[in-house]
Amino acid sequence: MIQRIAVLAIAATFTFTTSTAAALAPSGTAAFGPVAGDVNPAGTYNLQITAQGNAMAIQAVVAKNEDGTFGGTVTGDAFPPLTIKSVSVADRHVKLTIIAPDGGDAIVDITVDENNDVDGQWSMAGDGSKVTGKKIS
Repeated sequence: MIQRIAVLAIAATFTFTTSTAAALAPSGTAAFGPVAGDVNPAGTYNLQITAQGNAMAIQAVVAKNEDGTFGGTVTGDAFPPLTIKSVSVADRHVKLTIIAPDGGDAIVDITVDENNDVDGQWSMAGDGSKVTGKKIS
């Protein structure tokens, strides 16, 4: 009888722990996309940054992949199209990891407000700045 109670207690603990872990998992990630309440990262972003001391306009286009992750491209007049290799989302916060021209990662960390205005920062080895702009679609 004691062994049976112990087995039931372990089973109940396992069920509670795994259910709780799922409920407490971080908000949407690149692997699973946004969850209810998160901003949808898919769309076109017109952004202003400073790179190597020069102000420039860039455009990021984020799309949902067939596997449920997000990716896309970043374009600007001063560089060739860059690949967005991952996107993570938490509430209104969107993080893009981009393959930089040198092969390293460039990170764009932005917040998209209720009016689709964008504010944040970007960084990569040896560079970075404030990011402002608008999600236009």
